[in-house]
Amino acid sequence: MADEEDPVEHEVNVYLSKTLADKLYLFQYPVRPAHMTYDETPHLNTKIKPNQKKVEIEIGLNTRGDNYARSKGEQIAINVDGNTDSSGHYNSGMMDKQVLSSVTSTETASRYGVGVWKDGEIHLTPLHAIVQLRPNFSYLDSADSRVKVEVGAGDAGGESSQDEAEEEAKPVTMKFARQETDEAKARRMASFDYLQKKQEEEAWRPLQFYNINSGVAESERLKLVSSKGDDISEFQIQPNEYLKMLVPPLGETQEEKPAMPSNVLSLTQLRTMPLPDQIKALLTNAKVMRFSQLMALLPQGTESMGALRSLQQVAVLVQGCWVVKSEILYPKEATSPHSGVSADHLCRGRDYVMWRFTQSSHVTRKDIASIVKLPAEDVKDILEQMSRIRANCGWEFLFAYDSDFSNRYPDIAQRQKMLWDAKYQGLCNQLKIPKEHEKKFKDKESGLPVGEKVVRRRRSSSTRGNRKRTLSGRSVSDHSDVEMDVSLKSDIDNSTEDEEILKPESMDTSSSAENGDRLSVGANSASCDISSVSAELRTELVNFVQEKLHSRFILTASELKRLFSVKQLQCPSGHVFLSGVTDSMLEETIKEVGGVKLSNQWPPNAKVEPVYALPKTGDKLDKMRPVLLGLFEKSHKISRKIFLQRVEEQTGLQMNEYDSRLLLKDYCVQKGPMWYLKGTQGES
Repeated sequence: MADEEDPVEHEVNVYLSKTLADKLYLFQYPVRPAHMTYDETPHLNTKIKPNQKKVEIEIGLNTRGDNYARSKGEQIAINVDGNTDSSGHYNSGMMDKQVLSSVTSTETASRYGVGVWKDGEIHLTPLHAIVQLRPNFSYLDSADSRVKVEVGAGDAGGESSQDEAEEEAKPVTMKFARQETDEAKARRMASFDYLQKKQEEEAWRPLQFYNINSGVAESERLKLVSSKGDDISEFQIQPNEYLKMLVPPLGETQEEKPAMPSNVLSLTQLRTMPLPDQIKALLTNAKVMRFSQLMALLPQGTESMGALRSLQQVAVLVQGCWVVKSEILYPKEATSPHSGVSADHLCRGRDYVMWRFTQSSHVTRKDIASIVKLPAEDVKDILEQMSRIRANCGWEFLFAYDSDFSNRYPDIAQRQKMLWDAKYQGLCNQLKIPKEHEKKFKDKESGLPVGEKVVRRRRSSSTRGNRKRTLSGRSVSDHSDVEMDVSLKSDIDNSTEDEEILKPESMDTSSSAENGDRLSVGANSASCDISSVSAELRTELVNFVQEKLHSRFILTASELKRLFSVKQLQCPSGHVFLSGVTDSMLEETIKEVGGVKLSNQWPPNAKVEPVYALPKTGDKLDKMRPVLLGLFEKSHKISRKIFLQRVEEQTGLQMNEYDSRLLLKDYCVQKGPMWYLKGTQGES
């Protein structure tokens, strides 16, 4: 009955052609409009990596068109190749070509085919690969690499004589690698670095491009049509078997897919697991998580207490966050992939690192290694799981203290604290930690989370003699360390209350220069010759001022004081910076590191604070820097055109647009067409 209502109108024969089955690629251009093809564009070079199904095509650019900026093209060529006239990436001296690189669009391209209708018949050819071609901007990486090489060569050339003079004979320690186990070898061969290295070892094979209308292209298209002698036995089977061959079952498709990396977790697959297994998989993958992040990844409607019960089985509380237990990461039969150390030693070392982070948000690898006695590679691997390296601070815990969780679940936080106390007693016996070690690193205000310690303020009193005092009002001898990140110290509160809790996010340095009795830097401090201070203080001042001046190029007196005040907060008890540093000492240090004080007296009727600048950095723009700074002696703003004219008049050199903007951005800020000196009244 159904056949009568839907009769067959026409039948055609379908043939399968295999001549190009292992060579046919489908190119897609997702960032190119359909009407703008590359058919008539000159193809300079084409190459392929057959095993990876990766293709690269170099096509020429029309450098004479209306839409081509010749100056930009020349600048890009200079950035990539330098000032060489030939034998570079762009031999013509300008960006005259573009590279298209392929990305695999689908893993199983054999399900798709190209069909040709001819003489009432359909001829199908399976696709070997489907790739998407996009512009490749690797020449930008080449430009960065070339600049780094040139800078490194310049530094090496300038310091070679000194290095040769100071080079001494040093003892060499021989290390013998242990025999690699089967498990370690399997991990190494499954790592991303190993797979990437294997891919890079495959050589490129050149290809010849033929235009779509050429005779070679026409002959290749004829191969899409199956000849009468081709074997077409695939169609002489039952319909249901033909459908299975055309659309393989899901299990077969999964076998064709490559294994996912070990650090990739499928949320779809995660939903099929029980709740404890979900939590274990998430913590094992992430290593460190906030409780709020964990609940966001779990299915909606998951109860918090149920999640916490499972969470405490696989993780421990550190800084209010949850860190996966060491025995989960290092089972008993596991060994270190770097050094072959047993799982027991790795667990003890990792537990000690976590205990240290319960006491402070920062640790140093040297201190850790001296206690755990593990190889440097294993210590670094453990630290990278739960912290990140921070300049001048060591290793910092990944997340800030999660006070929300501790306030919401105080009983769990207290239970975890008791667990860590018991764990530390066991570590003391296992690692043979001295008794005074705990007092050295443990916070005195253990009732408060790290980063929110109570700092007692005292009002200054003339009856206390001439003892040097720090920001907190205490003498240098009883000043305790305050571990804070510089990014959190933008504000320093100088309130005169008897007691208050200082938090990093509530500090304010705007009034730091006003309390001369609390700061080591004061506007009315007695003049002190920098040559008369101790060698240690002089060295520290030179390093500090040089770092700030070379990174900012322009510094006002108030900004320098603010930066120095922030630096004082980072200094431990007894540091030379807490012994008293005057304004004149800072000013003399600026001159010692090569800085100059600008003669900018504008606006004429306003009070102008001193401004210091760096006139030379040792690069090719040093001749232009004094010209730029001289323009601001008579005006508080300049234009780029005037600057270029003055450079040509005084030096006889012509600056290009790139160098001029680079130099102006070092010292100035732009507002509209005008440029103002950084940090001055003209900027506002």
